[in-house]
Amino acid sequence: MDIGLDRLDPNVPDPVESRRRAAGRFVRIVYGTFIFGLLAAVILYFGAPLVFLGGPGIVSAPRHEISLPYVVQVTQTRVRPGDRVEAGEEIAQIRSPQHDEIIASYMRGLADLAGREAELRIRARVARDSLAAARSYLQLTEEAVKRLEVAPEAANVSTLYQIEVLNARAQALKTVVTQEAEAAEAAIQIESLSTVRERFQQHLDRAEGEFAGGRVVAPISGIVARNVARVGQSLAPETAIAEIFDTTDIYVDWYIPNYRLIDPKVGNNVFVLFGNRRIPGVVDEILPLSGMPGSEAPDSRPGAQSGQIARIRFAPDVVNPALNAAVRIHMHYSTVVARAAAALVDLLGLR
Repeated sequence: MDIGLDRLDPNVPDPVESRRRAAGRFVRIVYGTFIFGLLAAVILYFGAPLVFLGGPGIVSAPRHEISLPYVVQVTQTRVRPGDRVEAGEEIAQIRSPQHDEIIASYMRGLADLAGREAELRIRARVARDSLAAARSYLQLTEEAVKRLEVAPEAANVSTLYQIEVLNARAQALKTVVTQEAEAAEAAIQIESLSTVRERFQQHLDRAEGEFAGGRVVAPISGIVARNVARVGQSLAPETAIAEIFDTTDIYVDWYIPNYRLIDPKVGNNVFVLFGNRRIPGVVDEILPLSGMPGSEAPDSRPGAQSGQIARIRFAPDVVNPALNAAVRIHMHYSTVVARAAAALVDLLGLR
């Protein structure tokens, strides 16, 4: 049996076909976007090194370590990392048994020198005061010897008496010479001990002045770094109690990659990428040493590579990034590319 079907108007679109075409169009758009995005990522990944030289960097400034040549214990701290301090401001209080022992040694040395100097002064005074009497006695013995020499041979002068007179003169002469030498030598030793005592006193004053009663002050104005000693912590000699950044000279240490098309030179313009900011800078100095971000010594891990360090400085009117911040540095190989990148940044408002 034949059944007649009344179809819709052919000009009216089929809903199923419409949904199928819309879904296919969306899939094609997503697929195309994915393919073109992947292609753009590949082009950027492999093409970016041909357009600009990029590398990591650290925002830094000259550091001033505060340490003492003694074993110390921190009893009080008055600053925290990130605080701004002024020159001469107290940052900590310390105590040092080693310093106390050094001061006691100096005091014992000064006491010994004072006793020795007093003894020499007594000896010198005795020698000086008794020298006049010794000279008078020597003069008498010399007069006695002269009388013997001018006396006639027939005089009843025994040989024993003559020996006694000559012996007395010799003893008197010896006494005078000894006292003169003792007085002169005592004066020389007193002068030498006075010089040594002055040097001891200078060392003592310097030790007490540097320790300043355990008061640690900031040598410059700046910002306190992160490594601040804790209360109760004992520190070895020359160990930093605190570090202060000199904020008058902020720069970026750029660790230049070893693989590059063109070597950076002093005066090249660069961009410092900090978050969504692009801060212009200039290569001010290329240091004759290499390193890695966050390490003071070369990394010994397998595959780790250190790059030569270039020092970048900002313009005076630029708001500097935070100290110790990790940044990226871009140096365009071509001026045209740099201008195009700057125009794009201005268009997107990323500067």
